[in-house]
Amino acid sequence: MRRYLYRCPVCRTTSPVCQTPTELKAEGESHRDNRHGGHFPDGERYGEVDRRGRWYDDLGPLTALHARLADAYADLRDPDGMGHRLWAGALAWLTLTTTALTALWATTTALQP
Repeated sequence: MRRYLYRCPVCRTTSPVCQTPTELKAEGESHRDNRHGGHFPDGERYGEVDRRGRWYDDLGPLTALHARLADAYADLRDPDGMGHRLWAGALAWLTLTTTALTALWATTTALQP
């Protein structure tokens, strides 16, 4: 499940977690209309976040991949939840490590005469 947030730097407020881009768009438009007369505040931010509330755009590629895997694993048991699940993070790192080692093994096997 995807999670989205809207952040207004002028009011210093962050929306509650939205489940769909449509819900996020409505949240942003409602805030702009009610608080800013329809104007777009400078530095306004919206986008997808992980279960910890971190913006995926701010994470590095490997960290973002790990966060997406951990979120997917944690969503298997608790699809509407937020927060860090230790077992999901460990399983995500195990998946990444196994994939990297398999790719390394396949490459070295293919390069042997």
